Amino acid sequence: MEIPPEVRYVVRDGRSIAYQRWGAGGRRVVAIGAALGNLDLVWGDAALFDAFVAAGERSEMMMYDQLGQGLSDPAAHVPTLEERAADLGAVMDAGGFETATICAIFDASLGAFVFAAQHPDRVDGLVLWNPFAQGWRSAPFDELVGWEDRDQVEAYDRAWEDVHARWGKGESLSMQMPALATRGNVRLWSLLERAAASPGMIRTLHEATFAADVREVLPLVRAPVLVLRSVGHRLPEGVMRHVVELLPNASFEELSETSSMAEFFAAAQQRADKFMFGTADEGRTSRALMTVMFTDIVGSTEHAVRLGDTRWRQVLGDHERMVRAEVNAAAGRVVQFVGDGSLSTFDGPARAIRCAERLIGAVRAAGIDIRAGLHTGECERRQNGIAGIAVHIAARVSAQAGAGEVLVSRTVRDLVTGSGIGLQPRGEYELKGVPGTWELFLVGDQTAPLPVPAQERDLRRLDRLALLAARRTPRLLRVASRVRPNR
Repeated sequence: MEIPPEVRYVVRDGRSIAYQRWGAGGRRVVAIGAALGNLDLVWGDAALFDAFVAAGERSEMMMYDQLGQGLSDPAAHVPTLEERAADLGAVMDAGGFETATICAIFDASLGAFVFAAQHPDRVDGLVLWNPFAQGWRSAPFDELVGWEDRDQVEAYDRAWEDVHARWGKGESLSMQMPALATRGNVRLWSLLERAAASPGMIRTLHEATFAADVREVLPLVRAPVLVLRSVGHRLPEGVMRHVVELLPNASFEELSETSSMAEFFAAAQQRADKFMFGTADEGRTSRALMTVMFTDIVGSTEHAVRLGDTRWRQVLGDHERMVRAEVNAAAGRVVQFVGDGSLSTFDGPARAIRCAERLIGAVRAAGIDIRAGLHTGECERRQNGIAGIAVHIAARVSAQAGAGEVLVSRTVRDLVTGSGIGLQPRGEYELKGVPGTWELFLVGDQTAPLPVPAQERDLRRLDRLALLAARRTPRLLRVASRVRPNR
């Protein structure tokens, strides 16, 4: 086994994602690279090296740098959560991993949640370190769960602003694992920050993820989940316990305080091994997270009377061909046509929204108007279609739309954070046959993804030498790190 493993690349939508594969054993594991790190550099630290080698002794491992970070290409725009999930799927495909346990840290957990809900047949379990599901910038304080008071939220947010302003100084270590913030460890963390992403890039990525809310996705994650919390982490324990409460099959454990990086990662590895190799496979499910789109022709009866049966059948035929063409182009699936309406599904809501907009323009050129309604939720795959409450909700949302309008549920709004899609509040509605009231949003004109800032890393001369050594002679870096003073 080659250690460190070769860095390889998989291309998705024209962008290259850097990944590594190593190890052998009875489990397949994919680790999503954290917001600080670099596939070359992480193998140069002794504690990280030992943790990775130990993991590869029991599992086939993959690890990758997310777009805009580490060795992966710069991001073309701020990635949405559905794009992050698609990147994870592309990495698994490149490694030949049909299924895997997903490991993610902090805000990387958001994309892991979405992928696990979309593809329950591909996820054996999740190991999440300090995760959250509701960003503290996603709602007013009164709607946040797990925080003691407004002062706590504001203090935590200011602390992250200080980290962003001083990115490359290693201060994120004190946010995540304060007991480990010794002088030697902070020096290592400083280099990891600078090699991972530019200050502007990390700030922009965090602005998107801190405003995300995926709580409605969590009940759809069927795989077992282990949530690990670092004692002293600045994110409140209640926020992480809320994640556990929302997941159908999750457990919560705390990692003891230690100032030794080696002891910390060894303890985390031990907990993960116990979870992965002590959990029985409960089998696959036919239920998955999907975005459901309903469309129908506005004023179809009047059109039919005006055009006559023969011409109207031709219009319906043209409409069906346009729906199939646009849905297929958006990597969706047309489930069925019902009269003058259509039902389609997509992996993610952003591409579904853009498909609906293109479809409205296409049919309008043919002399008709349609309306569209979208909702993201759990659906059951059946031989002749899909079923589930999400299908009924999407149909009811569509019924509230006017000619040429795309209406979406709040769940869709939460999941497209960062996509740049403009959404205007339409109000709260009672949807026929669906309990409670539902907040709906009208898709506006803004459909360009959020831009990203300059992504040039702020690397010093010694940083570049360290990265070169990590690529060519990583053993020398590990030797140096083993004798590094732990103070």
